[in-house]
Amino acid sequence: MVNINNIMSDGMYLIDGTTGEKVIFYECDPAKNFECDKALCRVDGNEDEGGFGFCAKTIDPRFRKDNGKAWYAVLKTPAEGEPYWGREYIEVN
Repeated sequence: MVNINNIMSDGMYLIDGTTGEKVIFYECDPAKNFECDKALCRVDGNEDEGGFGFCAKTIDPRFRKDNGKAWYAVLKTPAEGEPYWGREYIEVN
């Protein structure tokens, strides 16, 4: 599994700096996530592209919300406005 301290940008995606592979993010289920102190938990927030934040997401599939989506973080540059980290949804078993 990815070490959160090794996550970096390759200019387009967030990747594992050790392996160069894209990092898979999941919607987090706080009831399953026994490693988190939930001090900054934002799991009740919107699960849309603009809601990208680590406090509602996890990189550990054990803590994935049942039927939750999985995605890669991708840098998006709108015609107007600032670039932002959006989502590229993927199918994961």
